[in-house]
Amino acid sequence: MDVERELERFDAEVPIDQAATPPASWYVEPAFAALERTRVFRDTWHFACRADQVARPGACVSIDVLGDPYLVVRDEAGVLRAFHNTCRHHATPLIDGEALCTADEGLVCPYHGWRYALDGSLKSAPHAAGLSGLRQKELGLVQIAVETWGPLVFVHAGEPKRRVAEELADLAPFLDADELARLTWVARGRYSMKCNWKVFVDNYLDGGYHIAHVHGNLAGQLALDGYTTTLLARSNVQTCAPSAELSSDVARAGELAGRIGDGATYAWLYPNLMLNRYGRMLDTNLVLPISPDHCEVVFDYWFDGDPEEPEARAFLDATIANSDVTQKEDVWISEQVQRGLGSRGYDRGRYAPKVEHAMHHFHRLLAADLRAG
Repeated sequence: MDVERELERFDAEVPIDQAATPPASWYVEPAFAALERTRVFRDTWHFACRADQVARPGACVSIDVLGDPYLVVRDEAGVLRAFHNTCRHHATPLIDGEALCTADEGLVCPYHGWRYALDGSLKSAPHAAGLSGLRQKELGLVQIAVETWGPLVFVHAGEPKRRVAEELADLAPFLDADELARLTWVARGRYSMKCNWKVFVDNYLDGGYHIAHVHGNLAGQLALDGYTTTLLARSNVQTCAPSAELSSDVARAGELAGRIGDGATYAWLYPNLMLNRYGRMLDTNLVLPISPDHCEVVFDYWFDGDPEEPEARAFLDATIANSDVTQKEDVWISEQVQRGLGSRGYDRGRYAPKVEHAMHHFHRLLAADLRAG
């Protein structure tokens, strides 16, 4: 396959009503996954972890972005830091998941015991005293950029062109970072699916087009005729008001109204993060590419209130169960789309110009990055 030729088959300058979608090769060929790793995921801000996970000195969290391991840690002075999660001796990851390290212990490699301070400097290297040219200052962990926005921690392994706050500044009319930072994290869920990561993103960005056909329960909560899309520089926002007729059942109507509140705001941050604000809830969806036909979506849920109160707990359990139904429906349809992308009967599709602006926006941003360099 000629990757450059396949890239050129998507014309980002053609108006949406005339444009064809990227060809199926972008979703099924390993060469595109390799290209995305270098040209997309190594040169953008990534949601790494929740701020509450690294609130205490010594708290650290590991993440993996397409095979690149990183870690975030709060040092003993309270400074938030991020590094490549790779020992400088023989490349072993230092932590897996979450850990709490003391300042005296630091970060210890499980392979040969090389020890790093929480600021990334090398503290000790057992049996390496006779190593010619060993300079501890030169063998510290490789640092990367890290910043917070609301309740989220972001990392950037390249050279950021802008700070996270600048990158997300145009979201301010839709989402208040300070207000979101006051929410309480309550739960996490993971969904593994047999589809390319972009299939899930496309589904999210179709302007509510699929909701009436795939999500019967969700469709009853939203006024889909009023679904709107706003395109921003490196993100876009879809909003929808609650349905005027949530249910003929008064109790059911009250329950759904409590969940959706004044409406839903669905914000997508290039390339693979979604923030969904509705009622008293925020949930984030992080789409993690694993292979050309496999991805995982990590859901985190936040709540505006005390989640331990009995009424709040019942509300959260019902809301998260309701969300789980929707996510399983999205898993099903995304896997069906991936099957079709592998068919000899499909090459490129078309956009529904009245609703799929956000999807077209995603493809244009992606094409620009894939062609860069």
